[in-house]
Amino acid sequence: MSLLGGVRRHAGTVVLLTVFAAAAGALCFTTLPSSIYPQLEFPRILILVRGGTLPPQPMALTVTRPLEEVTMEVPGIRRVRSRTLRGSAEVAAQFAAGTDMMQALQQVQNRVAEVLGELPAGTQVDVERLTPETFPMLSLNLTGALPDADLRDYAFYVMRPALARVAGVGRLDVAATDTREIEVAADPTRMIAARLTVPDLAAALRDSNVLEPVGRYTEAGRRQRLVLLSALWQAAGDIAQTPVVVHGAAAVRVRDLAAVFPGAPDRDHLIVGNGRDAAVLNISQQPGADMLQVKAAIETTLAELARSLPAGLRISKVYDLAELVATAVANVRDAILLGGLLAALVLLLFLRDWRLTVVSALTLPLTVLATFVIMRLLSESVNLMSMGGLAVAIGLVIDNAVIVVENIHRKLARRTADVEASIEGATNELIAPVVGSTVTTVVVLVPLGVLSGVVGQFFRSLSLTLSAAVLISLLPALTLIPLLCAWLYRRHPHERGDHGAAAPGGPLDRFYSRTLGATLHRPRLMVVVALLLALGGFLLYAAVPSGFLPAMDEGGFVID
Repeated sequence: MSLLGGVRRHAGTVVLLTVFAAAAGALCFTTLPSSIYPQLEFPRILILVRGGTLPPQPMALTVTRPLEEVTMEVPGIRRVRSRTLRGSAEVAAQFAAGTDMMQALQQVQNRVAEVLGELPAGTQVDVERLTPETFPMLSLNLTGALPDADLRDYAFYVMRPALARVAGVGRLDVAATDTREIEVAADPTRMIAARLTVPDLAAALRDSNVLEPVGRYTEAGRRQRLVLLSALWQAAGDIAQTPVVVHGAAAVRVRDLAAVFPGAPDRDHLIVGNGRDAAVLNISQQPGADMLQVKAAIETTLAELARSLPAGLRISKVYDLAELVATAVANVRDAILLGGLLAALVLLLFLRDWRLTVVSALTLPLTVLATFVIMRLLSESVNLMSMGGLAVAIGLVIDNAVIVVENIHRKLARRTADVEASIEGATNELIAPVVGSTVTTVVVLVPLGVLSGVVGQFFRSLSLTLSAAVLISLLPALTLIPLLCAWLYRRHPHERGDHGAAAPGGPLDRFYSRTLGATLHRPRLMVVVALLLALGGFLLYAAVPSGFLPAMDEGGFVID
């Protein structure tokens, strides 16, 4: 039994499967996560160190070098680079491609924890994995007629917890020009008189502000209760009353040695919004989260917060990566729709048969929707690379349909008595050529899908969607289109005339014949022209600048 014969016998099943695939694709498209780029995993881990005011040379010897040495012991490491400044350092660990970065992160954290006790007192170390989600997707400014410290407190203690509860929200950073601080300014004369040093004063403050369990007891023989001893300060005045040292029956308190008053840390940055003091809140998403859904949930939370804002406070959006993602995806989507429309218009121009044009154009939405099912099964996302692959696939997808329709149209133009036999013969003639050309296209894309590293992660998404769309286009081209053509011409037999493609001897044929004849009579000249074109292309390629990504200014954070 031929392919078309089997399709005709199970025509209802073919139509039902086609409708089911289209419906499943539409559903999958609404649930696919959206992002600007495919899911990327950079094989890089950063160790960020803050060490107070330690000079660069001692910082490099006592902090940076020990961290470098333990990092080099982690399996899969390729290169370790560091940069040391006054009071800070950055150690970048580059791993081999294909390394499990979650496991590498844990191993680096374990190695760093082993040497924390050997680092200078007060050194803070953060170990982070570099991912695109590290960069904020949304930045908010909180402005109003309040001091900087109060703006920071409201952003940190009110807005931050509310936004942290939103599903998909990752890191939340709050920054302002000033933060709330209680300063203890020691008087050198009094300190010398009391025979105390600044470290003694600092130790007394640190040991006094504590909350510790001191015992437990059983209540009525059934419930056990924990007894806590609290010496936590309730106000700034409690700090001044803190004893530093006891001499006999007299206690030397903080107020005897220093002045206690509200203050602010030394300014090393300035944060303003619209010309006013502001607190900025940077919001990052969790890996794998749908950026557009996260943004929608954040906006709902912000609307609730805006209703309870104190008078004079205002929340404004200053950076929105989700808006860029939505715009970029919408632009590529519109390009796909426009490309499909233009392809259908070109087909209508040459066939001059709107029914055949509609039959051919049906393969475009069906193939695109079915591709979304494959993307969902392979955990892909809607991004510039995957949508770009679909845009490129539009021309390749309709090629199979055009070839089959044109051959069917040519066979029917002979006005044979058996319509179904003509359609079946036209389809059988093209099974091998169409399958061969499609597989050839997919084979060319395979190297892009097996590239390693970050480049491979970029192009894998494009290769996957393009290959899936081209392969899926085979099914409607060899099954649904012949079935619809047989149904169409069985019901409209009077429309089988040759009113489609240009007749032999037409303007297009005559132009091609003259051009082909001129080139065949001058083979040496055409070889020279081809070589000159190839040489010119090579020189232009050498002159074109190279880069990993095209230049793009998104108005905010830039991945370098």
